[in-house]
Amino acid sequence: MSRSASRHAGLVTGRSAMGVAAGLVVAAVAVFAARGHRTLPASSFEFGVVRSFEGFVAADPYPSLIVPRGGVATRYLLVGPGKSGADELVLGAVGRWTALGSLAFRDGQAMIEVVPGSLLPAVDTLGTNADGSASRDADGSPSQAVELGEHYLEGEIVGAKCHLGVMNPGSGIVHRECAALCLRGGVPPLLAVRRTDGVVEGIVVTGPAGQAVGRPLADLAGVSVGATGRLVRQGPTTFFRVDPSQVRRLR
Repeated sequence: MSRSASRHAGLVTGRSAMGVAAGLVVAAVAVFAARGHRTLPASSFEFGVVRSFEGFVAADPYPSLIVPRGGVATRYLLVGPGKSGADELVLGAVGRWTALGSLAFRDGQAMIEVVPGSLLPAVDTLGTNADGSASRDADGSPSQAVELGEHYLEGEIVGAKCHLGVMNPGSGIVHRECAALCLRGGVPPLLAVRRTDGVVEGIVVTGPAGQAVGRPLADLAGVSVGATGRLVRQGPTTFFRVDPSQVRRLR
């Protein structure tokens, strides 16, 4: 394994994968731009390397595995093989589970391509409500959304799978058709925005009520867009809640 892969493999022990750092939240009040010259990002996909992951499965708005370690929760978006999401792979999964999969990562964000049929129940230590849902987030804090306010953001709609390491660069016009197919197949959409420190961050995009919206955004994949929506942080992850019909092409 490369030195980079070895270092990022440590994500499974608790580094925040999808959580947006405080710096991003502060920078989000400004207009982000994903335009201009870009060098290839430091991203990687551990193709052929299958690891075991354990955590709490969240199905909405997109399948995720939330892994608690030392009071900190790491959220891994889940996808299936090829250009498919993991909705069917996690169907009926409630509580604590183990899964086999391959890790993809980019700039501190990560996701898992799950091996079909590998999701198995584990001992549930997180606690559940009467309806079987999780009573608390994986990091032990109360499960609730934190409103960060309404903001205008600019960036590029990308498929999480390719953007986070399966393809490089995994964005832009040359990758547009691939991204559109991924979004139509259930892969979570991200808004790739360039932060003030130059790092491109992938913010998870949902509908106004926090619902999945990958397919409605497929026609906007690979181009610069702008939209006004609400930033909402839930556990380790920040979401951009926006009406897909209000996402406008910039060029």
